[in-house]
Amino acid sequence: MMLRRANQQLQDLGHRLSTMILSLLFLLLLSPPSPSCVVVATPAGNGYQSKKWRLPPWTPTYSMPESTIFMPCNDSGYHSVSEAVRYGLVDYDWSNAKQLWANTQPMDCQERLLEQADMVHKADPTTKIFVYRNAIKALNWFTSIREKLDDPQYAGWFIKFKDYKGPSSNHSYAKNVPACTYDKCSEFYHDQKQTPEYPHGDGTCHQECDCGLKPCGEYVFDFRNTSFQEWFIHDWVITNTTILHEGVWGLYLDDRFELWGVSEEDTGFKNDTGSTQQDMQDMYTAFGATMEKLYDAIVSQGGFAWQMFDDGPNLHVPLGKPITPPDQCAKKLRTEWCVDNSTADRRALRYGLLETDVLAQPTNLTAEFLLTRGDFAWLGYDFRGCKSVEYPRPDLWDRDYGTPVGRCDESGTNTGIFTREWTKASVSWNCNTGEGGIKLKQL
Repeated sequence: MMLRRANQQLQDLGHRLSTMILSLLFLLLLSPPSPSCVVVATPAGNGYQSKKWRLPPWTPTYSMPESTIFMPCNDSGYHSVSEAVRYGLVDYDWSNAKQLWANTQPMDCQERLLEQADMVHKADPTTKIFVYRNAIKALNWFTSIREKLDDPQYAGWFIKFKDYKGPSSNHSYAKNVPACTYDKCSEFYHDQKQTPEYPHGDGTCHQECDCGLKPCGEYVFDFRNTSFQEWFIHDWVITNTTILHEGVWGLYLDDRFELWGVSEEDTGFKNDTGSTQQDMQDMYTAFGATMEKLYDAIVSQGGFAWQMFDDGPNLHVPLGKPITPPDQCAKKLRTEWCVDNSTADRRALRYGLLETDVLAQPTNLTAEFLLTRGDFAWLGYDFRGCKSVEYPRPDLWDRDYGTPVGRCDESGTNTGIFTREWTKASVSWNCNTGEGGIKLKQL
């Protein structure tokens, strides 16, 4: 009897512990990441990352200059066209030319992005240009968003505040979430964490900012509305101001909806909108389903999105860090990259770099790229903020290495040294030393 009672107590304790652990895991999944936590970046950045692999519907190129990529931004004016045309793929952020469009009445960020793209395309029609669209935030400094947000018949397309009562609700929500700015108020939820403001904000207006009838802010789309889904795909993302426009090849589709809220939005979203957990689940499901349709539609129209890129193998390490353990490096190359039907064969790759590493180890970075790249791969920079200083660009990125003769292979048995032949160069990576090499051939 005592043994059975002890066994039952142990079973009860195990059940209670299991329940507690599952509850904690559930809470962690529904909670936004803490700013103090180290968050591992995904290939999609802050955008939606699909489990379906897609490739650009373009003719591949192995030209090194055409295989470079960056996301420049000059917030004081337009970006340097002469720098842009040195890269094969250029992606412009919404903050580009911010001080120009933020002080236009009303704001015209959408038109300024297209003007920048046209300037680059005119200078070099071979440069592939991407432009910015937000996939979950309705930013009313874009004309197409402002028109819908200010029109009452589209009220169902945007998430509303909980218990909104006009101007009296102005200080009822989170710190960065005012219902009103000056004499403009809105029933639609919005924060102002990354919003142009007067006299100071994320972009400075010289007088009261003009985003239309509503305060400037980061409003939120409601993907549960089916009429909105159609407009989002065919009139917001795929339009004659994006990939249907000559010279524009793709998009940066920023941000995403999660069960805890909106990426880079105030963490009080759920509370300030009165959303139940079922509401959050429904919005999350509708968002994901619409993004899958959108990604397919983009590719079918001849375009691509930054969020469809995957990372390279990251064999190199940042300056001053210990090298990747040789056994890990060798295993990665043997099983994922130097094999038939490798990651590089199946994915479009973006090898994102830091300026400090490009300056310190250009040969390593370029060798890693040439060793492992496939038909669709680009080497360069992710978004590194807005600035007028040009990015460092090594001479190695402007050389002619020809085309690869085959995939990479290990030299000998378990040597940890991998090589790949190109028609005009021999490329190597030594996992034992964490170093790459490029030797041009005498033809």
